[in-house]
Amino acid sequence: MASGQDRIKVVIVGSGPAGLSAAGHAAQLGMSHVLIEKTDHLSDTIFKYQKGKHVMATPSNLVLRSDIDFDAGKREFILDTWDTQIEEHKVNVQLNSEVTAITGETGTFVIELKGGETIEAEAVVMAIGTQGNPNKLRCPGADMEHIQYQLDDPGEYFDEHITVVGSGDAGIENALGLAADPAQRNVVSILNRRAEFARAKPANVTLLEEAEREGRIAVRRETNPTEVLGKELVLETRDGAETIPCDRIIARTGSQPPRGFVEGCGIDFTSEERSAFPKLTPSFETTKNGIHVIGALAGYPLIKHCMNQGYDVIEFLDGNADLKPADEPILAEKFASLPGNRSVDQWLEIFRSNIVILNDLSPLQMRELMLDGSVAAFDSDDVIFVRNDPGSSMFCIAEGSVAVEVNPEDSSITVPIEQGSIFGEVGLISGRRRGSTIRAAEPTVTLELSRTAALKLLATAPTANRAVNRITIERQLLQMFGSGLTKDDVSELVEAAEVVEVRAGQNVVEEGGDDKDIFVIQQGSMIVEKNIGGHPIFLSYLPAGSYFGEMAVIDGSQRTATVKAAIKSEVVKFPGEAFNRLLERNPKLRERAHADMASRRQVNAFVEERKESFSSAVDM
Repeated sequence: MASGQDRIKVVIVGSGPAGLSAAGHAAQLGMSHVLIEKTDHLSDTIFKYQKGKHVMATPSNLVLRSDIDFDAGKREFILDTWDTQIEEHKVNVQLNSEVTAITGETGTFVIELKGGETIEAEAVVMAIGTQGNPNKLRCPGADMEHIQYQLDDPGEYFDEHITVVGSGDAGIENALGLAADPAQRNVVSILNRRAEFARAKPANVTLLEEAEREGRIAVRRETNPTEVLGKELVLETRDGAETIPCDRIIARTGSQPPRGFVEGCGIDFTSEERSAFPKLTPSFETTKNGIHVIGALAGYPLIKHCMNQGYDVIEFLDGNADLKPADEPILAEKFASLPGNRSVDQWLEIFRSNIVILNDLSPLQMRELMLDGSVAAFDSDDVIFVRNDPGSSMFCIAEGSVAVEVNPEDSSITVPIEQGSIFGEVGLISGRRRGSTIRAAEPTVTLELSRTAALKLLATAPTANRAVNRITIERQLLQMFGSGLTKDDVSELVEAAEVVEVRAGQNVVEEGGDDKDIFVIQQGSMIVEKNIGGHPIFLSYLPAGSYFGEMAVIDGSQRTATVKAAIKSEVVKFPGEAFNRLLERNPKLRERAHADMASRRQVNAFVEERKESFSSAVDM
């Protein structure tokens, strides 16, 4: 449509599932529209799926609200169905058209295309996805030619050592496809920097674990690529560096929104984080009135969610302001057991505003999270879980408070956790059994997130991850140091805390160093060594939950020993000045710290007194 022709109602940019659904519904309503796609085919994201891929239709309990059909099936069948139905519905499609700028205001937008053509529209729906902006590997050798960010046909590769980097659905499905036919004789590995596949669908994780048990795929957890060589890949594993044969790397490490283009249209994002999404209203409208964002660009990669949003956004543009999302009946049933006879929107806002880790989630993100969560109401003194119960879920307190029984011999000794906070995070992080019995201290409403749902939240919502880290660090400090400390006492340390990942064998502090930080081991373990006669002598082992570095902080001395990671670990670093101020304000804590320091000095003195015998022994 050239400049100067009649202005249309809506331009839809991007023909993925969200854009197709929006365009299909606009056509059904007789709304003037054009669907713009920069490639020569529809739904480029699905088009780029590997050949023969089985496309899932999750969540299974969510009704599909679209004029375009979709059900689980092979990639090729789905694409054929969509091509046919788009033609049948007489959708106005413009292929090979790339949008370069969107200017104007509601009712008078001008969409500029590469080549100079312009289209005038009253509203714009952006459904452009993120797949065109893949996250590249960031390590030496990452520019080598045998690294690829797309897998079209797993059947093309034979007799290769292939490493898939990525823990989401795309990475798992690529690995499964490459290992599906034993006749191809590929040796397939998949790397996950975490222990869990939190971003992937449970069904895909099950298939991957089955392939691992059968020996078809080597699943390497807690592993990162550190250097790409010609025919080898250097890995950082839980236990140290390892080099494996590698003819080809398939990197499926996610993608980012095309932020520059989106912000150039006048749209604000929720934060400065690379993975942040645009700010949206419940009707998908951005901070630029008249421009709506749906689909993966809005943070919803699941096809069924995307297609429902495409249908809904056209309904909103057609004046249907009372339309409720397709998940409304599911959430209404979920909230029906809670007190107060509140609406779905009211409960969503209570959970979002009252629970600290959810404060920055959008209404759309809250709805998706609630589909994965469980809500419950407890009366005063009801038991929520019992010490030593199995369980790795995390609880959030939306209303009320709970009491933690800290002494298994006396249930009357409790510590409160107030409204807005969380509990159960220790089991979430470590996978251990419940450490305490927890009861409702008053009428209480909770949101329980399964381990999978909680880890997914932490992996995809940076603000939630930071909030959980802060609470975990605060509680760890209070548990370790005790001495009647309060949250206010440790707030300065918590605010200054820095979480640091440490490779196996990497030094955290070095003997003779002048640095003045104190460290707490959050995950993993440390080895303490002293140099005697040019040889490292083992002094002690520090498990998770221990702290070290306080000697140099308290007395200003140099480091008396080296502390290094026994395995891949995570430590929390605190500035020594803040720790000293905490000691000054709390005499009991200072006494304990000096006692701990004295016992460590005794070990050092013992080694120093016998350094000649140690030296002789290691030189023999």
